Amino acid sequence: MWKKSDIPDSVGMLKAEGYSDLASLVMAKAGIDSKEKAEEFLHSETVHDPAKIRNIEKVSEIIWDHIYKDQKICVFGDYDADGVTGAAILYLMLKRLGADVIARLPDRIYEGYGISMRAIQEEIAIGTKLFITIDNGIKANAEIEEIRRQGCMSIVLDHHQPGDVLPDADALIDLWVDGETYPFRELTGSGLAWKVACYMLSQVDDYDYGMSLVDLAAIGTIADVAPLIGENRSIVKRALKQMRSCWYKREGIKALYDGPLSRITAEDIAFKIAPCINASGRLEVRGADLPLLLLFEDKPEIAKYLADKVVYLNDRRKLIQKEWCERMEKEAGHMVERGDKFLVMLADGAPSGVVGLIAGNIKEKFNRPTIVFSPKQDSSGRTIWTGSGRSIEGFHLLNALKTCEDLFLTYGGHELAAGMSIPASNHLLYQLRTRLNEAAVYLTDENLTPVVYWDVAITEDDLKKELYDELAALEPFGEGVRKPVFKMQMHTTPKRHMVMGADKSHLKLFCESYSAVGFSLASKYIQAELPSVIEGLGYPCENYFNGKVRHEFMLIDFEPVTVQCELRPFKEISE
Repeated sequence: MWKKSDIPDSVGMLKAEGYSDLASLVMAKAGIDSKEKAEEFLHSETVHDPAKIRNIEKVSEIIWDHIYKDQKICVFGDYDADGVTGAAILYLMLKRLGADVIARLPDRIYEGYGISMRAIQEEIAIGTKLFITIDNGIKANAEIEEIRRQGCMSIVLDHHQPGDVLPDADALIDLWVDGETYPFRELTGSGLAWKVACYMLSQVDDYDYGMSLVDLAAIGTIADVAPLIGENRSIVKRALKQMRSCWYKREGIKALYDGPLSRITAEDIAFKIAPCINASGRLEVRGADLPLLLLFEDKPEIAKYLADKVVYLNDRRKLIQKEWCERMEKEAGHMVERGDKFLVMLADGAPSGVVGLIAGNIKEKFNRPTIVFSPKQDSSGRTIWTGSGRSIEGFHLLNALKTCEDLFLTYGGHELAAGMSIPASNHLLYQLRTRLNEAAVYLTDENLTPVVYWDVAITEDDLKKELYDELAALEPFGEGVRKPVFKMQMHTTPKRHMVMGADKSHLKLFCESYSAVGFSLASKYIQAELPSVIEGLGYPCENYFNGKVRHEFMLIDFEPVTVQCELRPFKEISE
């Protein structure tokens, strides 16, 4: 189902201030409601003074004390892109300051999320005296207490919501803790690590090196789907400017990115770089160590070798994900036919690191809250089922899970995504499915019908350089700042199309002055008998190939047109 999105009231105000129709729409949908905010959105790269962060001075003092005493420091990150980049930032900062430091990431397969008792014991055995958690730790009360009991110190740097009781760390920074003084709360783990790095490096007049780490902060920010507003937007803008420059020196990223860095965008980071950083941790034992090493590498030939391995693992992840999605879609279809409003499934044999991706795909296809489990061994060798859930707008996943908490070994998350584990039991899985469907009983057919929203209608004549340039000026796009979706009647040149991709699932249409690309739309186009006129939803984009920039239209969806009608231009629609 297609629906016209609501136009915020602030569009009119922004247009009255002199901003274009398109800029006004994008900014209004991003929550911009004043000229001051609009100017900041469009032009500012301002970042706040890290000294405003509560407890940052205490964090600095503890770290300096361990550096002066030449005591080993362990930076403990996470296996996702935000945790990897956050750990990389702190490690590079500490090395720069002369610290005896190691970086450790949890093994997704056998250790799971966050710092563990096993990791603590292993690091203490090799002499660690200070643990710094990044992107985890805010709920690791028992683990932080164990560090203290062992005579060591701890610093917790996290961006997740705190629990009712905070861990008893020697210093703690989480911008969501009540009483925080910093003016922007939406920093991710890597963003917070970057602020700490800038603060400490400025104490030795090495602020420029701290600022040079902004690319890593941006990668983590984008990968963690943080809103690209406020300081996050400034971080990403600064990073893109740095990465596009001829003096960019991060050999690991240069080796990993397969296009010209001079034209890299936030979307490229989201869809090309971040998935590669995530992939090896999803599939391999201690796999997250590989992208971490890649980020540290400064020799081009070694960086290329590591990047090739990371890309290979991401390609393998894509294949595994596709195969399991195809398997699970049939089962999900049967569940929908029998009336299930909440899909709970077991992907028996799927890697535990990809179940969240599978759940997301199933949720997108059937527009139902979805949990997918897979078998996994816990630290004691017992087989359990670990799951990942994704939800739809209007259904609070974590609240639903709370009604079933007696069934879980562990669980946690938020409104739209969650993770959990249960004992390996078909009976428990059936109970969970039954109870979650009871929790979802209020969802109507309208709630469960997939909807694609569009923002403005245009004609093919509107696809001019000026439109592409204006969209580029409104970058970066991402969470909280979505690209507008255009509806447009499209005319192909006589039956000209191409199917692309290894499995021939992607579509390319050749139109008079542009081409259109639709991922996973080839089958739909063929089944529609190759229509020469379609109504498409999507957005203009640029394709850089062989040194030339080509204008394209990225198709999200389409419908064949049998009766053609005249579309009014954007300026009339938006009045």
